[in-house]
Amino acid sequence: MKKSFLGMVFSLAVLTSGASYAAEEDKPLGPGWLSLDNSVGLLDKNIADGKSAIEGALGIGISGFLDTSYQWSSNHPKNPRNISGRYFDKDYNKLVFNYFHLAVEKPEKDWGIGFRLSGDFGRGGELLREATLWGKNLHDEPSAEVREAYLTTTIPIGEGIGVKGGLFVTTLGTEILPNPGAYNDNISRSFLFNFAIPLRHLGVLFSYPILKTFSVNAGVVTGWDNPRDNNRQPSFMAGVGFTPTDQFALASNVIYGPEQFHSTGNQRFTMSHVATIKPFDPLALILEYTYGREENASLGGTRDAVWQGIAGIASYGWTDRFTTALRGEFFNDRNGARLGGDFAGTHANNSVAEATLTGSYKFTKMLLGRVEVRQDWSDEAFFKKGASSADKNQTTLAGQLIYTF
Repeated sequence: MKKSFLGMVFSLAVLTSGASYAAEEDKPLGPGWLSLDNSVGLLDKNIADGKSAIEGALGIGISGFLDTSYQWSSNHPKNPRNISGRYFDKDYNKLVFNYFHLAVEKPEKDWGIGFRLSGDFGRGGELLREATLWGKNLHDEPSAEVREAYLTTTIPIGEGIGVKGGLFVTTLGTEILPNPGAYNDNISRSFLFNFAIPLRHLGVLFSYPILKTFSVNAGVVTGWDNPRDNNRQPSFMAGVGFTPTDQFALASNVIYGPEQFHSTGNQRFTMSHVATIKPFDPLALILEYTYGREENASLGGTRDAVWQGIAGIASYGWTDRFTTALRGEFFNDRNGARLGGDFAGTHANNSVAEATLTGSYKFTKMLLGRVEVRQDWSDEAFFKKGASSADKNQTTLAGQLIYTF
């Protein structure tokens, strides 16, 4: 895997060297004390040159990023060294190469059919494959994974019915699997992202713009994070998007269907509502409420599972280089079906909360650095401490570098 990754990086460097500059013409960043425009910025220019040349020759769009990070926890978890309540950012006291992400896509306008194909190499790809089951059993997987692979087209009825079919990330929730130029406001993932919603689906999704400000979508998928269907019955998705002004947007999405292995009688329902508010530039506010319920999913299949949570993110761009983001969140898991809690021998009605402050700085247009401090709380001793004990809280620190191309 290491050899193949280094080979891809070397190939990219060869392709991007010596090309003529055809990069984006947008406004350059303002001056900054930590600016690397005169050093790393030169590499930005060569990579943008090469990418533009390849895109022009092949008629496709190419994008990607590299991501590495470090996480520390005050609880010093051991055996395994996993930070509780985390998934993609769970590795304690390790410098982790998360992603070499590469995406190629083509719009519909040339052939009437578009496509997107993207893949993850690194720890993020390994964890994504483990979380979204292709096989019958959960086990360690190679550190490479196809994230999305889908076709798009538009049926010429009315304003046009959009069709997306294949493997794609979920429409639920605020946070995303990071994309080139589109990242979450914080380094760590929220409890809602980790435990309340799915990550991706295999199926087909239809969308239609009823008005310029109001759109709907609906589709059929194999289920919740299981491209290899686990019970031979699909789940159904639906959603609406409402954007009356540039300052406000609301997205509401639901998924409903059976998700238990070899069982079609017990249904899982999850809905997520996300409001994005931009009262003035450069302040952005995001509010989320997510609710889920699954029949006979707790206490050995004898009680319904119910989970719900709220989250808010406030992001402020102090300059075109420096941004801060503050996230607060509360998540309740009745009977422990989502958090997997078994406290004092009984599945508890556990609630967790967190507050996270993240600072981001653009060293160049393509190189982003971030630091973060996060405090977690729990009703129960949920957060692993040392090798064998647990605590009701934990403090974590993180650092991250992202290079986009």
